[in-house]
Amino acid sequence: MNPLRLVVTAALVSTMLTGCQSTDFDDWRETSSVQAFTTSIGPVTRTEATSENQHAVQQLRTYTYTDTAGCTVYMGRVEPKGQTEQAQTAAQYHLPGEAGVIRSYRADTGSWSLASIGEQITLEKGMYFVRTDQAEAIVVTPLTYTSHANGMIEYLPDADGMLSIQADGDGYTISLSVDALPPGSYSDFLVLCADEPLVDWESTAAFARWSNYRFTDSNRWCYDGYYYTAPSTYYPTGENYFYPLPAAHIAGKMARNAGDPASRALGLAMIDIMREKQNEYGFIPSQAGSEWLKGDYNIDPGYYDTRFNTDFWLANLNAARNFGVTEWLDKVEEYAAFLMDFGTGHHFSFGAGDEEGWLIEDYWHSNGAGNVTHCSLNHHASEASFLYQLAEVTGNQTYAVFADRMVHGIELTADLWPMEDGNLYYAYLPDGTMMAGDYPSLTYNDLVDLQALYTRRHGSESPAIRSLLETKRGWMEDNGITDYSKAPTV
Repeated sequence: MNPLRLVVTAALVSTMLTGCQSTDFDDWRETSSVQAFTTSIGPVTRTEATSENQHAVQQLRTYTYTDTAGCTVYMGRVEPKGQTEQAQTAAQYHLPGEAGVIRSYRADTGSWSLASIGEQITLEKGMYFVRTDQAEAIVVTPLTYTSHANGMIEYLPDADGMLSIQADGDGYTISLSVDALPPGSYSDFLVLCADEPLVDWESTAAFARWSNYRFTDSNRWCYDGYYYTAPSTYYPTGENYFYPLPAAHIAGKMARNAGDPASRALGLAMIDIMREKQNEYGFIPSQAGSEWLKGDYNIDPGYYDTRFNTDFWLANLNAARNFGVTEWLDKVEEYAAFLMDFGTGHHFSFGAGDEEGWLIEDYWHSNGAGNVTHCSLNHHASEASFLYQLAEVTGNQTYAVFADRMVHGIELTADLWPMEDGNLYYAYLPDGTMMAGDYPSLTYNDLVDLQALYTRRHGSESPAIRSLLETKRGWMEDNGITDYSKAPTV
């Protein structure tokens, strides 16, 4: 590691923890500092700290993730402790270098902008990419929320914070300010600073990727985890409501981006936070209430969603494969053990003896209430794919044997899934009938991945899966659906 990198990293850390740059928060108290996990390039340290502003009316809490490649992730939350009508400077970071530029993506226009910073620039809500000739930062401005029941949060756009960037002689000072917060609210921000390029802006794929990896629209990253725009069927409900999403979709996508410094630093930090939500059974509960799950199956908030969990623990598996975080495999296997135990007790059975195949139910609640639920093809296929991949990584073929039984469940019901119009049914219902409403391409993509994994294990394709893929592909082509996998992603 070169001396410049060491100096810059130390400066970034001290800026946040000691307040060597002027902010409205001081008296930093470090509450813990541990080695959170280890990647193929070295350990990552997680530090937790708190501070109060000068008038003790607002408190700032932070997680700081620092790796050995010069990347530091800052997650912060400002909470009111009293009444104030003044905005507060919550955090400042120094980026060395010259010729600063800033990029951002607007979802409403579908376009990127690039501008020089000059002496000073002030910006409202957004996710921004700041680069000099020596360093780079990704900034999500402070966004303000209030909490409701069942883990739901309400976004308060009128109380959002600001970003300002100012030339300071040997680089730029990035400042994040928060508004005067309403009682009971809080404002969260996210920053990644590095003394190396974080994103390859010469790559067309990078622009496509980071136009999707946004945390200011439907996807939100908060101090306590990942949230997504709540559908009207979740409760409680209201305008600008978000629900805690166990799948942590963008973090999961980042875990697949081997070689991308920004994905490595942000994705791994987010996964580390989310892993702490795993319960004693081995899964992350879905806290928000679902009207249709309650109405159809009497399932309360805090239930097990097979798809959301499988997606998240697959992200852990990808982090182990792509970034070397093999110590995360223990909790992945805890989840796999629960998944197989759940599947053994909650499935629809077809065939008998050695030829028996299963379709696994989608949902369950640990409180013992609730009825038998359906099996959707996308959930079932993703679970089998996860188990095949875990068998490949760990060498434990128990996972693959279980996945084989799941695939055989698809094979024994292959004639049930096609609809008259060429689409596939969405789910197999407890009464033996089929439910319409399949996704345009999600299930197809899941089956592409499952077929590739099945073929790797057995040396030949499953004819039943091939038939379902051909059926769905024909329907997609007839209906102009183009966002499907032309090759497996596994």
